[in-house]
Amino acid sequence: MRLIIITTIVFLLSITNVDAFPKITKIKSNQDYLLIENRDLPIIDLRITFDSGSVNDGDNEGILSFSINLLHQQLLNNKKIISYFEEIGAQYNSSVSKERSYISLRFVSTTDNIYLISETINQMLLLNGISDELISENKVKILNIINRRDLDPGRLAQKKADEIFFRGSPMSHPTIGYSSSIERFDINLIRQKLIQLISKSKISVSLVGDINENSSAFLISNMIGNIKQETQKNVLPLKYNKLRKNTENIFFDSAQTHINIYIPAVNRHDKDFYNILVANHILGGSGFGSRLMKEIREKRGFAYSVYSGLSIYNDFGILKINLQTDNKNVNDVLAIISVELDKFENFNATTNEVSLSKQSLIRNILTRMDTNSSMIQTLSSINDYDLQDDYYKNYVNEIQNVNLKSIKRAISDNIKFENALIVTLGGQ
Repeated sequence: MRLIIITTIVFLLSITNVDAFPKITKIKSNQDYLLIENRDLPIIDLRITFDSGSVNDGDNEGILSFSINLLHQQLLNNKKIISYFEEIGAQYNSSVSKERSYISLRFVSTTDNIYLISETINQMLLLNGISDELISENKVKILNIINRRDLDPGRLAQKKADEIFFRGSPMSHPTIGYSSSIERFDINLIRQKLIQLISKSKISVSLVGDINENSSAFLISNMIGNIKQETQKNVLPLKYNKLRKNTENIFFDSAQTHINIYIPAVNRHDKDFYNILVANHILGGSGFGSRLMKEIREKRGFAYSVYSGLSIYNDFGILKINLQTDNKNVNDVLAIISVELDKFENFNATTNEVSLSKQSLIRNILTRMDTNSSMIQTLSSINDYDLQDDYYKNYVNEIQNVNLKSIKRAISDNIKFENALIVTLGGQ
């Protein structure tokens, strides 16, 4: 026991050393352009973030997701832009969340590649290569994805939970949209949406890898320097539907039932975020060590896995619990979860549980320093939520300041159990 304690102390002392954390540079002293140099491999990871997501779709649900997927498929000199990326071995990806849109690239760090990538993205954002043929091809692909989604009970359960929890808000719609909305997309609607995305969104850039600040500044300037942006954008009020412990049971012909539980919680800027983070780790965020996993899987074998986590949005957060179980076990599982949530609400954890969870969360941050991919995710989060550039150090310090008393108060002040939603989807 003494050895464990000493090891833990040594670990905590080492991780709180400023030199242990990657240096985050504000490129051209711009807080929206962030860089972590990592010379271990000749690789650069690039992420461009637009602070507009599917909540900005309006009456054309799914149009932003559909449109941003066309960017790299545009024709440039009679060849798709994605072909230019593939020729130099670059890996390209785009995605849309409820509140943001992303373009990501990974490529070998040569001077020629930096120039080619920046030039190609610039051409991509000028929107000169979108065609009716390209739109028609993608409609077929997206409609097939939507059809498969509605046949997948896990994805369908989440879709239904969002529709109920966010009813009356654009948050209720899936980012990919609906078949009915996809069918009416045309080139004018798509160009209008992309112009709006590029001109009215705040654009943030994150870079990690074998590149210095000067080269990063050149890449960014060459990539978006000629993009005209408006200084003001429309900000939508986002909300969730304040239910009163609502349960929705949805029939789906399946041997198993998917259970999704949504409980209103804190946003990323809330002073109690780290308290709730530690509490969630104990409840269901720590894998096999969590209370939910022990009670539902280990003791009773009712589910292969059960997980709780914080989903963070600009204005609020949600504590989510997800699992699937045999239809015959649904009532028993819900009863167990109810008991564990009662314990969680009163937070009867021990100081040892809190200490072990804090250690685990601090150790986990090391995994966010090992690879370009994990560090680019961190930089992206810093930009997404306007977090300070000493993020790593602050994260550790905030976790260390959490204690049993502060968690109890945070749960009492912030977790809205009275507005919880339980959605079951299966053949029960």
